[in-house]
Amino acid sequence: MKNALSIILIALLPLLSVAQAHIDSMAIVQKSQPYTIDKPEDLNIKGQIDAARHYKRYKGAATGTLLTSLLSPVIGLIPAILCSATYPKIDNLGYPNEELFKQATYYKAYTRREKKIKQRKVWSNWGIGLGVNLVVVLILAN
Repeated sequence: MKNALSIILIALLPLLSVAQAHIDSMAIVQKSQPYTIDKPEDLNIKGQIDAARHYKRYKGAATGTLLTSLLSPVIGLIPAILCSATYPKIDNLGYPNEELFKQATYYKAYTRREKKIKQRKVWSNWGIGLGVNLVVVLILAN
């Protein structure tokens, strides 16, 4: 029984780890002026980096999913699927510069990255709820 518990904990351990974003580590600052950007490729990268730095309003969706999945992982799938399928609301975006946000390339990159952040947090919290339920069931089974 202890072996089964340790195998389950090892299987759920990757859900709790967070890797460094490759975009942030590859960005090279060439000019000291933060918003002197000419190329659409630069706007794409800038939008992704800004989203990773400034998007913090995923907590409602992630917390709701965690609480629901703590009650029942099957019921917790409902908010997890719904929250991860939708883009964040405009009010929750938290973009740092409105002039950049009006540009289509920057807007698309920023919102795409925010959706990925939101999805990762929501599904991580669902996995935590599932793991807690599995541990409780295994403890009660002994």
